[in-house]
Amino acid sequence: MAKIILVSKHVNATSWQLAQALRAQQHEVVLLTSYGETPRDTSDIEFMGYFKRWSALEGLRIIPGLFGLQPQILHILLDDDRMNPAQIILSMFAKSHPSCVLTTSLLNIRYGLTRRNPVRYLIEESDIVTCPTVEALGQLRGLDVRSNRQGRGILPPVLDLKSAQEQNLFDAEEEALFIESLEKTPYVVVPFRETDFNSESDSFIRIRTLAQKYKVVLWGSYAHWTLRDRKKFAAWMEEFQCGGRWTVTGTLTENLGHLLLEKSTAFVLAGQTLTPVEMTEYYMRAIHSHAVLILDSKQTSVHSDLWKNAVNCWVLNHHHLQKDLVKLLAKPHLKLPENLSEQLAEDRHLIDSSLNELNRLYNKALNHLR
Repeated sequence: MAKIILVSKHVNATSWQLAQALRAQQHEVVLLTSYGETPRDTSDIEFMGYFKRWSALEGLRIIPGLFGLQPQILHILLDDDRMNPAQIILSMFAKSHPSCVLTTSLLNIRYGLTRRNPVRYLIEESDIVTCPTVEALGQLRGLDVRSNRQGRGILPPVLDLKSAQEQNLFDAEEEALFIESLEKTPYVVVPFRETDFNSESDSFIRIRTLAQKYKVVLWGSYAHWTLRDRKKFAAWMEEFQCGGRWTVTGTLTENLGHLLLEKSTAFVLAGQTLTPVEMTEYYMRAIHSHAVLILDSKQTSVHSDLWKNAVNCWVLNHHHLQKDLVKLLAKPHLKLPENLSEQLAEDRHLIDSSLNELNRLYNKALNHLR
């Protein structure tokens, strides 16, 4: 197996789970990250919390140490299509090292790979490039790739399928009362990320549509809204006979968030604009709490092998989402024949397939160097 330096600005669920997954496949993994970042457990993974500013000077200073490690693969993990001077230096080091494979995982294309964006040139120089979806990989067409041997593959953020830990007691009595009040009527949960109230936006029309069938729990906060907007939203919902059929949670503890989803009728993500990392985090929450997911067809491109409409989730067509939502809500219930967490426990290959493809790309690139 290979010696891999995984470069990530932060130790988050995405980077740490990828490091652990690579280690589980017998690779020797070094995680190079920011100073002060602390993983939960460094067992079997060499941890280097080095960069304070991710400057070019810091990048140059660490090069001699990297030469000493003699990595076979330098894998740069980018949350979006922006990179800092230290990452540029590290990629140049990898390209100048004849026995090192430069790999780039681009998790989200937000700004565009224009000629002014250094990420464009990183991708053109990389030996291996991965993106989380087929659609994202398609956006790389037309780049002036230096090597006709560049390997490309789909690598979504790794799903953490470890058993959820036992839920602790609630931190405060009012939290327990909050859940108790919700249990009196069936409810659906919707992530709430709106910056202000707009009665004509698709998001609020979906909230209103849901509230006409189920109570809607908006998971988030509107403390940043003006008082005027809060009153307008309440009056608007009242106008459509939905006055008592919605609530905003505010900030929830991890335990309470788990219980909120566990006792819900459904967890509605359809129509939300989310990055692949955010989607994966919500997927993991739903899987661990056994919540029924309502997705749209665009969202199912992340971990696409998992989703079976009307079997382990509900999928609404992204192009006529409101029409499909009305049809779904006309059903007498939203129960599904298969439990996604149980399916994944049996069909582990659905998760391993992308990592196996990454290993194939690693091996192919290393063979070309020999």
